[in-house]
Amino acid sequence: MQIPLTRTLAVLSVVALSGLAGCAGAAGSQTAESESGTGVDFGASPEQYQEALADMEPVTLTYQPGAQSAQGHTGEAEQQFIDHVAEMSGGKVTLEPVWGQAIAAFDEVTEAAADGRIDIGVEIPIYTPSKYEAVNELINLAPAPPASPYVTEVSTTAAMMEVAWNTPEIMDNYESLGVSVLRPVMFETSNALMCSEPVTSLDDFSGKQIRVGSAADLAIAEGMGASPVSMPFVEAYEALQRNTIDCTLGGLRIGAEYGFLEVAPHVTLPNDAAWGRSPTAVVAGPGYRNLPVAAQQVVFDAYAQSNARSLEAAVAFSADAINMVGENGGEISRLGDDAEEALQGAVEGLREETIGSSALDGADAAERLDASFDRWLAIAEEEGHTDTGDYVGFAEGFSSDPVDLSTFSERMFEEIYLPHRPS
Repeated sequence: MQIPLTRTLAVLSVVALSGLAGCAGAAGSQTAESESGTGVDFGASPEQYQEALADMEPVTLTYQPGAQSAQGHTGEAEQQFIDHVAEMSGGKVTLEPVWGQAIAAFDEVTEAAADGRIDIGVEIPIYTPSKYEAVNELINLAPAPPASPYVTEVSTTAAMMEVAWNTPEIMDNYESLGVSVLRPVMFETSNALMCSEPVTSLDDFSGKQIRVGSAADLAIAEGMGASPVSMPFVEAYEALQRNTIDCTLGGLRIGAEYGFLEVAPHVTLPNDAAWGRSPTAVVAGPGYRNLPVAAQQVVFDAYAQSNARSLEAAVAFSADAINMVGENGGEISRLGDDAEEALQGAVEGLREETIGSSALDGADAAERLDASFDRWLAIAEEEGHTDTGDYVGFAEGFSSDPVDLSTFSERMFEEIYLPHRPS
């Protein structure tokens, strides 16, 4: 049973957007004044934002969201963010959405932001590990926390964000590419193995063509005795439909939103680990960086309010996906013991790879992630969130007992993002 959180939002909660180069620092009740103008206190009223922006000419920023349209759980959350920016700024800042990666593919958003084709956009760092070495070393640690319908997932999201913001090599990685970091990593839920036929035992994996999207995915697939096929997730539906691949690794949200579960409805989940977790990032170019500080704060704080909706959208998509599995003649299965042992070996290998990395202090990052995950899991449980591990039961109860992550997200904002608020 998912127990809704009841503590009222005292301030705008989070979407994990933060800090510009040279702009991290003052937060909370401190009001900063700089060459970029005077900022406003966090939690200010719309009238206070608008007063600070009174002398600013209206601007329109090109925003490339991660969703394909404003429809669906994720698209609706992103549209709410867009609307809130306009409302808080009194129309002085307009985000013009370009849906469906119409300007830049998911692995080219950083370049598009740096050269001004877009102002704010969603990048997928796993597609170009050579460009994001430090980020991908952190991603190697993502399969360790166990998968669940949602509690370990939101706890991992918070822990990964906390570690990323406080790892200089990751932040420098983005800055060296000519963009400002607005969200270094955002994990939604762990990957699921979606196949055209059941795959649970180690023998089942032998020779299976499994679509992978990251170096970590590739190592896991090879560790299971499968044949990994590297391709962007947007190409997986056609590949599954034509039987050129047997399975794909990806989040249940992707499986639901992109129709994978129509052609690969047999879902396998681990027992004590995860298949991996694939993050997005948000980066910004000069159009955002050159805004007055109060306008930067409008965007930051609008993202803050929408974070809970984004996390809840991911959880809702998981519930939708589980229902779609049954509708398409599939089932939710658990890994067999022999396959679970192979997965654990692959997960441990990825951890050792990060610990020995030269891209960041991997041992320190792994230790901090372990501690952070334990802490955020305890926070989630304190807030009344529990997981039974029963995916089907979770989905069945979701419509009458939806998850409310408002105060969990508020806590994330206060402890992780507020120190990086533009000032």
